[in-house]
Amino acid sequence: MFRLLFLFSLILFTSLSFPQQEKNLRAGGYARLSALGNNPYVLDVDNLKTNPAFADEFNNMIWGDIGSSIPDNPSTGSGQFAGFNFKLNKQISVGGFLTRKDFLTSSIGALDLDGLTSLVNSVPGADIIPLDNNLELFASLNMDNIILGLGVAYASTKNETTPASGTGNKNNASQIGINAGLILKLNSSNTIDAGVTLIIPSASYEPAAGLKTTASQTVLWANARMFMAINQKLSLVPTIKFLTVSGKTESAGNSSDMNSYNFIDIGLGINYRVGDLLLAGGPSLLVFSETNPAVLSISPELKNSYLAFPGWNLGAEFYLTDWLIGRLGYVAETISVSEETRATPTTKNVQDITSYYPGDVRLGLGLRFGGFALDATVNDDVLRQGLNLIGSGTPTFGYISASYAF
Repeated sequence: MFRLLFLFSLILFTSLSFPQQEKNLRAGGYARLSALGNNPYVLDVDNLKTNPAFADEFNNMIWGDIGSSIPDNPSTGSGQFAGFNFKLNKQISVGGFLTRKDFLTSSIGALDLDGLTSLVNSVPGADIIPLDNNLELFASLNMDNIILGLGVAYASTKNETTPASGTGNKNNASQIGINAGLILKLNSSNTIDAGVTLIIPSASYEPAAGLKTTASQTVLWANARMFMAINQKLSLVPTIKFLTVSGKTESAGNSSDMNSYNFIDIGLGINYRVGDLLLAGGPSLLVFSETNPAVLSISPELKNSYLAFPGWNLGAEFYLTDWLIGRLGYVAETISVSEETRATPTTKNVQDITSYYPGDVRLGLGLRFGGFALDATVNDDVLRQGLNLIGSGTPTFGYISASYAF
């Protein structure tokens, strides 16, 4: 409670002390989008993670995530990363990210999404060091009506022993990622942005005496969106996202396919801005499928599918003062699931389920002081508990993003 009193005192003091200033639009991040209901229908610097062409739109920034607390180690935030982006001249912008293994966005900054190192480390004697500290570099090229972007990322680990005589164990992991994007300005009010991402992680264990074990995957991710102006305040925003994942393992001279995944998400939302109020959101259709390959004499091919319709991502953002922003969001899904399980080596059981992802209300705040921005999701228990917060130790904020534009 004392933290809230301090925050409100700071708000009151600064609202009386700071003159009106131009709004800083080069800000935001994961905390902002999460507070707006994981909203895909708004422009945000977070879009740069999957489309490097946005380096031109959000230039001359230092930004990243302070993340959220980890219960077992609250001094180390989950999801932290650091990024920068500089405009070299009118046409070219460059930047980079340094991300950790708990990076929250499906992009080339994310590491070993399907846990290949853990899979190979299940082999007796294997000791692969998990990937971490991924370095991504990107650049954009502005050619007036079209902006192109390209990004690359690489991370690797090595754990090899070299005894005085003979050959030691070799444990290696690596991941390379490439993404490309564009922003096409059809006119002053209509734009298309699209990005494609390719990620190739791998892990291997080669014992001093024995056969090598390897695992590798190919991850292909694509997304596109269009802002179609209906009038000066309202835009219609169709979106589409697609993901496919495949891989294989090799051990003792035998090769086998890993589980494969396919995902498609189609949405149709609005982006409505009037003055200092932004309303964005709409329904979506999400289809996800997983295929477990057949194992001879053990199990038939098994497929699981997941359908979410309608899925809702709704958000509202409004300036309480020139430097303080309030946010509300809502997320909900109706879900249909079909699961296949092994009955015999050649037959399978099928279970169909219809259920719901219950509505989740999101709250958030944004602070703007000149070029500095701090965005955070707010723990809704702060409102529910009221005076009970005194001495209770309830966290005020959930996830925090920060940036400085210059």
